[in-house]
Amino acid sequence: MLQHGRLYKTHFLLPALYLLIVLSINCYLGFVTFDHEATSLAARDAATALTAPVLVAFAWWASCRTLHSSAVYLSFLLSHRRKKSRARLVEKIRFTFFSQMLKALPYIFVCALVVSIGYVFSQGIADKVTEQPKRVFLLLQAVPIWLAGLSLFSSNIIVLRFIKRHLQKHFRVRLFEMEEMMPLCKLVLHNFCLTSILLAIYSVTFLFVDVPLTDAMLLSVISLLIVLLLLQPILEVHSVVSKRRSLTLARINESLKMETSPEMRVTETRRLVDDDTRLQFISDLLTVRTEVERAPSWPLTLPFTLKILVLILLPMLSWTGAGLMSQLIKVIL
Repeated sequence: MLQHGRLYKTHFLLPALYLLIVLSINCYLGFVTFDHEATSLAARDAATALTAPVLVAFAWWASCRTLHSSAVYLSFLLSHRRKKSRARLVEKIRFTFFSQMLKALPYIFVCALVVSIGYVFSQGIADKVTEQPKRVFLLLQAVPIWLAGLSLFSSNIIVLRFIKRHLQKHFRVRLFEMEEMMPLCKLVLHNFCLTSILLAIYSVTFLFVDVPLTDAMLLSVISLLIVLLLLQPILEVHSVVSKRRSLTLARINESLKMETSPEMRVTETRRLVDDDTRLQFISDLLTVRTEVERAPSWPLTLPFTLKILVLILLPMLSWTGAGLMSQLIKVIL
């Protein structure tokens, strides 16, 4: 418990310290200002100077929080490991997640470096570096942005891979107890909400500059990926439950076929209705088959479905609200 407290404080304090230091330097260098035209490079620098430290700090914290909270939620689903205490199970899952993240960090860093360099030079952001050397500090912040963002995306991928492996190998289907899957639903909502907030923070830049076409395309692709991250665990559960239900129904139908076949008669003249034991057994099989057919295969309830719809609309509403606010400020000023 003490180790968990120290870990959480570290993951919270380091992003907060980064935000305070970098934002202070950006303000000291004079990047954060509202006095530029929305189409100018200076306005884009101001937007980056204000939002970049916030994005990095939040994405860094959200990545660690995703791995920690996912371990807690998944510990409720690992019923095949009930011999271990849930606290030990949480620690083991969390250790697995963070170990995989550490192994992936070198690849994430290389990818972030390549993408950030390509983005800066393709957008012409580095054109006036020789005239304003202090902009080098601002341009270098592109690397932490992509590094933190890709780390958050990778943390969700690590969790999804764990869920998929668990569902395929260890998951115990409870056709009549789908409410037992609610921790998975909470995990999905939690992780999706964090990534949506990250996009909402980025929408603050719309108050400074007009949205470039490249950024609009990136936002569209990232939004699609986030929605897929939301739906993937639910689709995995539906697929596994549907397959298990089909197998159960096949075994029931096979049993019914055997019980009603002529070979099961004791004598040639004895009818099925004369055998009370067999008749009751067949009736029970039919009842079970009906119940299995009616059992839900989606781990969704109406409140959860409504939450999904609201969270899917949240990024779009935030971007629209930011755009309307930007136009309102232009009209007033």
